Amino acid sequence: MKFLIWFIGLFALAVGLTLFAEFNTGYALIFLPPWRVEISLNIFIVLLISSVVVLYLALKMFAELSGLPERVRQYRARQQERASVQLEREARIAFYEGRYQRAERLASEAFAAAQHADDAFAANGLLGARAAHAMRDYDKRNAYFEKLQARLGAQHLATLMSMAELFLDERRYNEASQAISAAREITPKLTAAMKIELRLRQKERNPEAVLKLVDQLTRSEAMDSEQAAHIRIAAYQQQLRQHPMTARELKDWCRKLPEAERLNPQLAASIASLYQEQGETLLARDTLAVAIDAEWSGELVEQYGLLKISGEELNQQLQQAEQWLKLHPNDHRLLLTLGRLCRQRELWGKAQTYFEASIAIKPTAIAHAELAGLLDQLERNEESNFHYRASLAIALA
Repeated sequence: MKFLIWFIGLFALAVGLTLFAEFNTGYALIFLPPWRVEISLNIFIVLLISSVVVLYLALKMFAELSGLPERVRQYRARQQERASVQLEREARIAFYEGRYQRAERLASEAFAAAQHADDAFAANGLLGARAAHAMRDYDKRNAYFEKLQARLGAQHLATLMSMAELFLDERRYNEASQAISAAREITPKLTAAMKIELRLRQKERNPEAVLKLVDQLTRSEAMDSEQAAHIRIAAYQQQLRQHPMTARELKDWCRKLPEAERLNPQLAASIASLYQEQGETLLARDTLAVAIDAEWSGELVEQYGLLKISGEELNQQLQQAEQWLKLHPNDHRLLLTLGRLCRQRELWGKAQTYFEASIAIKPTAIAHAELAGLLDQLERNEESNFHYRASLAIALA
């Protein structure tokens, strides 16, 4: 229907123009001294319209030809960009497949092709750097970083994060520290940056910085409480190793710790050992007893039995262990501890009974050795030799 309307309209226009030309007797006079030109008006109109059309087509062709180099450049740029994207995809797949040499080669080609887009330039450069790092080609990796910083600037966050992570993996702690510090200046609350710095401070054995970072990550809910507690305990133990303290200083230090962490079995064992080294055996005993009451630990119970205490304090120590036995009658370490304490109190029969009960539940080299030592002390040589041999057999098994 639309075509029919156009056809009828064009036909009517043609008829109208024909009638106009037939009945139009006018003429156009062009006077250009010394010439005078007289021409039919119909022909003049046709020539005028034709001139306008020709001029329009000429100008359009000129515009098209003048813009051709730019369009060719844009076309080549689009082709180059598509090739770069395809190379980047293939490089990523190769990287995730563990084919790092191929990944680096493809990323290098994409990196060279991505000269007009900063995002593609950064993505391919960082991928190439990681692939080179995976191959331990650190010179090539550093060359990528230099090119990235030369174009994107020294404050490009993605480059700084990658530098920090890869330098840390290479154990170049100074360079990693500089990179992560620069990254955190840009985004102080970025949890990924804090996690990298946490790993770095752990490698540097800087417990104060570790504790501060763990608190920040916990507040931002980037670390679960169990993991945070584990890292804190390790940091506290590092502090104990790095900063020798007197018994009074150690007691004040412990008082500042959160109760849950102060009663942690590993930390309590370290604190008790330090008290014992300084001759504060009773403080060591109390530290272990409180921690054991809070959370049962066979290792702490065994350490509890190795404290060198005498007199009435030894009786209290033995009574405490017997109270624990009511709650944990089948703990072989507790039975071993009771045997040791009874032996110190010269309760030979009870000591033997506890040692034998410990062996009955779980034969260990140390339990056999303790019983052998007791029997040797009682001059029961044949039985003593049997348990010495049993201890040696378990130790060598």
